[in-house]
Parts: sequence; structure tokens; C-alpha cells
Amino acid sequence: MKKRYLALSLVASFVTLLNANDFDTKVSVGATSAKLDGETYTQYGLGYTANTALNNGIILGFGNSLYYGNVDSGREVTTLDLDLRAGYEIYQDLTAFGLGTGVYQYFDDNSATGVGYGASLEYKINQNVAVEGTYKTTNMRYKTDDYDYSTSNVAIKFNY
Repeated sequence: MKKRYLALSLVASFVTLLNANDFDTKVSVGATSAKLDGETYTQYGLGYTANTALNNGIILGFGNSLYYGNVDSGREVTTLDLDLRAGYEIYQDLTAFGLGTGVYQYFDDNSATGVGYGASLEYKINQNVAVEGTYKTTNMRYKTDDYDYSTSNVAIKFNY
């Protein structure tokens, strides 16, 4: 029942976004501290977000990003994620978001997928530049094993 409710909520959110007129779109570059398979490492990435504000002040959007890093010597990881975002401007130019995320990872010559959740704070420095801090945790499925993948990210975002 929970999965059905979540799927219905995601579809309703997506339909709402498709009907929105004004998207605030940003491209981001950032660095992430990640923890995978018990190892902490740094990864670097590019991302994209698109948000729209509803009449009641709630902000809905989505984002995706691509990250690359070395877990240790000889073990590289590439991560692609897609986030659904719901937020509210809690103070002028400061917005808090709740995130639902889906992740695909290529690690150790195999791929893994997972779903998770997180939160972010975005501060608009001016009309074209913002800074965002994000924390996400994801339960990943790798072959027959599960593992947790957590990230803390700081990104600079540019409007276009």
C-alpha cells in the first residue's frame, strides 16, 4: 500500500510540474563527500535542477546529477541520480527542500540501483547564482547485497 501511495504522489507531482508555467532552472557544479561500502571519498559532479512555485508558496521540482570519484586506488564509481523536490522559502532567498531520490551507480565493474531521501537548503546569492547544501541517504541494491550510500554535497548553481 505504501508503494502505491508513493507512486501516486510522484505521478501527481509530475503532472503538476508539467502544468507549471515558470521554471527556475539552474546548472550546478559541486563536490560531494560520499560514503560507500564503508569507505569515505570525494566525488565531483554536474547537476541540473528545475523548480516552480505554486500559488500557495510550495515549490515543486526535480533535479538530476552525475558524479565521479575514486573510492580507493583502482576502484572508481560513477553515480547518476534523479531527485524529486518539494520545498518552501523559509526566509527571503533561503529555501528548504525535502527530497526523494533514485540512484544508479556503476562500481566495481557492476551496477547498483537504489531509492532514498534527503534534504537541502538553497540560498540565492543573486538572480543568477545560488549555493546549495544537500544531504541524502540511499539504500542500494548491488547484485544480491544491499548497502547504504550517503552523501553530503555543496554546489554552486547558475541560472540560465
